[in-house]
Amino acid sequence: MKRIFGSLLIVVIILGAAYYALLSILPPAASEVRGPVYSTAEVMRGDLSVTVEGFGNLNPIYLSDLTTATGGYVESVHIERGQKVEAGQLVAVLRNDEVGYELSQLELELQRKKMDLAEMLGVSPDMVLEANPNRSLDVVAPISGRVTNLSVKDGNTVTDGQILATIVNDSKLVMVAELLTSEVASLEVGDKVSLHQKDYLYQSSVEGVVVDIDPTAIPKDTHFVYRTTIHIDNPGLLKPGQEYYLTLKTKEKDIWVSRLQTIDSFIEETIVRANGRGTVTSLHVRDMQHVKKGDLIVSLGGSDTKRYIEQAQLDIRDLELQIAQKEHIRDNLEIRSPIAGTVSWIWVRPGVRLSGGESIAGIFDNSRMNLHVTVDEIDVVHLSEGQEGVVLVEAMPGKSWPARVINVDMMGRAQDGIAQYGVTIEVDGTEELKPGMTATVRIFIEEKENVLLIPIEAVFVQDGQAVVEVLTSDGPRIVPVKLGLISDRYAEVVSGLEEGQLVITGSNADRLDSKLLEAQEVDKEIPLPSR
Repeated sequence: MKRIFGSLLIVVIILGAAYYALLSILPPAASEVRGPVYSTAEVMRGDLSVTVEGFGNLNPIYLSDLTTATGGYVESVHIERGQKVEAGQLVAVLRNDEVGYELSQLELELQRKKMDLAEMLGVSPDMVLEANPNRSLDVVAPISGRVTNLSVKDGNTVTDGQILATIVNDSKLVMVAELLTSEVASLEVGDKVSLHQKDYLYQSSVEGVVVDIDPTAIPKDTHFVYRTTIHIDNPGLLKPGQEYYLTLKTKEKDIWVSRLQTIDSFIEETIVRANGRGTVTSLHVRDMQHVKKGDLIVSLGGSDTKRYIEQAQLDIRDLELQIAQKEHIRDNLEIRSPIAGTVSWIWVRPGVRLSGGESIAGIFDNSRMNLHVTVDEIDVVHLSEGQEGVVLVEAMPGKSWPARVINVDMMGRAQDGIAQYGVTIEVDGTEELKPGMTATVRIFIEEKENVLLIPIEAVFVQDGQAVVEVLTSDGPRIVPVKLGLISDRYAEVVSGLEEGQLVITGSNADRLDSKLLEAQEVDKEIPLPSR
């Protein structure tokens, strides 16, 4: 019996040990679970940078297809594929029969010179080369008025453009009066003005009319004045520089201006110049004489005038000779590179016949290139012309190139329900890159330092308000928040949260199955599972 009892005791001990060992590896009963453990993140301070990214292929900004201006045969080719060329470098020479741009310019210049000489000689433009150079050159009055400051007389020698006289229309004069605020308050354009000589205030006055009132106040001494333009009928004695008192005849009342005002100028005045070189053979006017527009003022003649006319005729013949030369080189049109760059392709060879407007070669300048990317409607609102960024090229890791936005499409195109917008980026210093390379651009939008940050997956919208779930000792609590700058990973919290709080990230589907939190008091911090 003792042996049997001992054996039973050993079996019981072994079974007991096995039971407690099994309890240690089995999950706890459901009744022992404290509650769920959430995927959380701590509200923390940090720096936040927002960028917009896009990718595309590099293309040269300056890309030129060389085309023929006219048809013809290729006489020579002076470049080859891959060759570096300078702007203006000869590419190919064509033979054609059309007049180019330079020929048209010369023909316009010829037409202008013929018309100028025809006006001087009083003949038709097509007769200027047949005109007798021994004839005189007549100078006529450009306006009607009185001849003043006549500076020549018979026998004087004058040069082309020399001032001969001044013609003034002295039927009216111009006074720019400086009036006070109270004086112009009721004054209007069209109101009459009486002018009184300072020594004869009570004698008959001269009449004028207001034609302009400058609304800009000009400081003068201790007050402001307004420049008022008055046209004055000239009875024959008035001239610039004379001083008068004014009576302003407004619709309300007559206003006496107690400060002297000065006549500034005649209504019209012009300078008469010689239209060529020569000797004054006839002086048709005298000083202070009235003339009409087109009246003869001076006639020029002599050997100087003859040489002047002959030189003008020679200039016309020289232009005609240049036109003949340009007509000759039409058969040898030269095609030159419009830009400095690299020849990407050329297919022509001597003897090939080309049509007008046909492409013969392509040249690109890869010192600066464009990158066209597409961004969605969420990112495009952050972009504007002039923003800076960097470009990264897959073929050259570890390097970057400065870039800037030069164009943002005004209209987008729907793609998968989201509007997409094209953005053109200009990239500098791209000599080592090749057109067509794949590149990524990062455009810097905004950056903030030392702000409260939370993951964007912690934010959701409830009744139009951005909210988060804050994990407290009593469980989750929904808290409204005001957000600032938002990147693709984090959001700035302007108000609603404090540093160190825990926010639940993701939706209910992201909550983890809980396990027994052994030896943990309720008031202790809830563990943060890694994500």
